[in-house]
Amino acid sequence: MGECKVLVLFPICQSPITGGEVYHRRLYDYLRSRHLQIENITWQIKPHHTRLEFFSNSLRQNLSLLKLLSRIEGRTVILEDISTSSDLFLFNLMTLLIRPLLGKEVRVIPIVTHLYAPLAKGRLNRQFKHYEERIFLNCADGIIVISEFTKRTVEDLLCRSLEIAIAYPGLNVSSTRKAGECVRDKDNLHLLFVGYITSRKGVDTLIDSMRFLVIDQGINNLILDLVGDTTRDPSFFNEIVERCERTGIKDKIRIHGRVSSDELEKLYAMADIFVFPSLWEGFGMVLIEAMHNRLPIVATNAGAIPFLVKDGENGILVPARDSEKLAESIKILIESPELRRRFGESNYRLATQFNWDNSFSNIESFLNKSFGTSKKLTN
Repeated sequence: MGECKVLVLFPICQSPITGGEVYHRRLYDYLRSRHLQIENITWQIKPHHTRLEFFSNSLRQNLSLLKLLSRIEGRTVILEDISTSSDLFLFNLMTLLIRPLLGKEVRVIPIVTHLYAPLAKGRLNRQFKHYEERIFLNCADGIIVISEFTKRTVEDLLCRSLEIAIAYPGLNVSSTRKAGECVRDKDNLHLLFVGYITSRKGVDTLIDSMRFLVIDQGINNLILDLVGDTTRDPSFFNEIVERCERTGIKDKIRIHGRVSSDELEKLYAMADIFVFPSLWEGFGMVLIEAMHNRLPIVATNAGAIPFLVKDGENGILVPARDSEKLAESIKILIESPELRRRFGESNYRLATQFNWDNSFSNIESFLNKSFGTSKKLTN
């Protein structure tokens, strides 16, 4: 029986910040450290302006990727990510149909952080994305998800029985800094947001909340640190900059963009409250990072977030897109240092339960079983 190798078909970020980037980078490094035969193939997503142009680009990309099948030899596990479903859903379908004819021993395993269809703008776009993800997942040989919540949403799309493995993220930290070792800003209270600067992350709602706190409530010693890629949605980012200027709080908001791991650690250390107004999350890895840094959390009750943040126990949950409720909840923590401390300690205890090695060991076992045998991947 031949040995298995791994082909990774999603981008591997050299300096990951967001939860998905960190997960992919860590998993890739783990598999590379365990197995010699691992290859990463990525491509540049082509821009599109119309649905027809999008479909045409996607079709060409899917067909070009079918060339992979012709050069694959031996048992191969193809790892994908749900974010690439537009470029791979036809590839998965054709792989399912063609591999028996070509005699290829290939297994396709997608990783799902969260589904994108519910977030698509417009009814037709949501419907198209729904069918795209449905084909992408139903043509797989098994699925890896990062939370129980994501597993439930994936199961709703499946038309056939597939094994689903849950592999939670671990802690993305380089130190075990203890409470009291933080270098706080004595003159200001810092709110911290980490994530893509996109509409899905609710950054516009957060800016409106800052206006309410600073202008309406007169809390002048408040600083908001925004950390994350500003290039994912340039028009939205420009809107955020204009909104800051229009509301008169530009000097209270520091947009850092992507930062190094060391710089991110310093920002966590300076923060007093972590704010995460996301509209949808499959897990929310940055929440675990914030918890490890003993930060109280104000977040939305969207997606998988309530599985981590329990309202009144380790943070405060608010409805998505509700800037006033978000501001009111932040104000509660501003006015109660003791509540911030209590939530922070609860969060730290929860964060220590998450471990990368345990999760990735589960993934390794799952990949080993993908051919219905216990044969291990190449090492």
